[in-house]
Amino acid sequence: MQIGVFTAGDLEPGEIVTLAIAAEAAGFDVFAVGEHHNPPYNSSSPATLLAHIAARTTNIRLSTATTLITTNDPARLAAEYATLDLLAPHRTDLVLGRGNTAKVFGWFGKEIEYGLPLTIEHYEALKALWHNRPYLWHACTRSPEIAELAAEHGDGLFVFAGRSEQVARYRSLAARPRVGVLTHLDDLTAALDLNPDRLLVHARDADHLRQITKATTRISTPTATAEPSTHNP
Repeated sequence: MQIGVFTAGDLEPGEIVTLAIAAEAAGFDVFAVGEHHNPPYNSSSPATLLAHIAARTTNIRLSTATTLITTNDPARLAAEYATLDLLAPHRTDLVLGRGNTAKVFGWFGKEIEYGLPLTIEHYEALKALWHNRPYLWHACTRSPEIAELAAEHGDGLFVFAGRSEQVARYRSLAARPRVGVLTHLDDLTAALDLNPDRLLVHARDADHLRQITKATTRISTPTATAEPSTHNP
């Protein structure tokens, strides 16, 4: 199991970078940052944040949680994250999500009612544009179509600990399923019950990291379908 931390982006950019550096020092496998465009978030450009973090760290894997596949131009996503992957080879992957804030869709000239078909259309375009892409995950909270999409294309599925109804469907359809779980410390038991390949726990500061380290030190066992964990606080 890979164990890491994530921020939704409700910190100042400099604080996000500091948190990522501290997460690597604490021995976590993954650092992930969400993409949001509305207050109180400051992570509207996760590729830029992750590129800066890549320059300040050595080994920790860099991910999104999530990248908005609906409102972003897939050509721009391919360009930004292919560049990040070249700068930080074998350290980059993406979690693709469609978003759930209607006004944000409007800011990008989209309508939330078309979120699902936009997800599928832009995903296909991203794949066609970026042949040597790193591993992709799909964030799924409620749509069986997303679970089926991930299974069909050999991608991973990311869920929240309390929104995991599509995990069984995905695992039944995927040839090599990989499940990731986003969770808070209070929901850690429910997250572990899903037997995830990647576990990301929400963190805000160094004190949070210490709590997460204490809670996860004994569960860093690699699983058959995931890359080995290096988590060693």
